[in-house]
Amino acid sequence: MKGFLKRHWRKITLAAISLPILGLLALCLIIGAGVRGAVKDAQSGFPGDPVTALISVATSEEASLSERDRAIWALGQLGAPEALPVLQSMATGEQCDHKSKICQYELEKAIEGCSGGTNVGAVIWRHGDLAVAE
Repeated sequence: MKGFLKRHWRKITLAAISLPILGLLALCLIIGAGVRGAVKDAQSGFPGDPVTALISVATSEEASLSERDRAIWALGQLGAPEALPVLQSMATGEQCDHKSKICQYELEKAIEGCSGGTNVGAVIWRHGDLAVAE
């Protein structure tokens, strides 16, 4: 075993460094695709830019709870400061009741994201139409 490690330490080190980085990159791209999907779905039912359409879904009584939760999640991922007043008005501070109310946990995370919270992974996917002016 010692000989193997001695001969292949560079490859092992490279793999140990590369695999977590590639995993993080893949996760960021998956999140970005999820946000793009939420925006596309929101804009299919509501006019406007991505943030306006997502806010419309999040506040719509006609949208299902899962659609509203997804829109709230996407707003948090976008870090859209213009969504902050709407999100804050939806916060109740109560326990989550996923059968009848929007997810308060996801809402808290979205408020943090829209308040300037760190979202390192967004650098990889937040650009073009999904870029949010700070």
